[in-house]
Amino acid sequence: MTDIEEDQRRRRASEIRSAALAYVRECGRRGEVVDVTEFALRRWPRDGAVKRAIMTQALADDIADGVPVVDVWRRFELLGKIALHLTGASGYQALYDLLERNALSPGFTATQIARWVSEGSLAVERAAEILGVDTNGIQDLVNKAGGRGP
Repeated sequence: MTDIEEDQRRRRASEIRSAALAYVRECGRRGEVVDVTEFALRRWPRDGAVKRAIMTQALADDIADGVPVVDVWRRFELLGKIALHLTGASGYQALYDLLERNALSPGFTATQIARWVSEGSLAVERAAEILGVDTNGIQDLVNKAGGRGP
């Protein structure tokens, strides 16, 4: 990392974190992964090319770290499949592991999701979206949790 890269990352760390959360929320609103470079161009239109490239890389690194992703996911603002893609996680348990490693409390547990489905207060399809699995995966989760299923 060059001196200018290190300086920008250190001096603008809170801006990078804020941008990472905004980026993840944008992905959640759109229901798809947004291009980071395009997002950065909209976020920092006045920055020069070198500075914006540094900020874009810092933004991508912060997103890849996973903390802003699971922070938004745990608030039901991001589909599980997008959270899995952005973090490179293999399944929803890896998202819970990220929360735990970073001392973030989960907004919900897979067991709660299974219970809500079993009680009929949450549709199987919505539960699958939240956890980033197919509907069969939710039915398996409900069965393992001892629920009757919908």
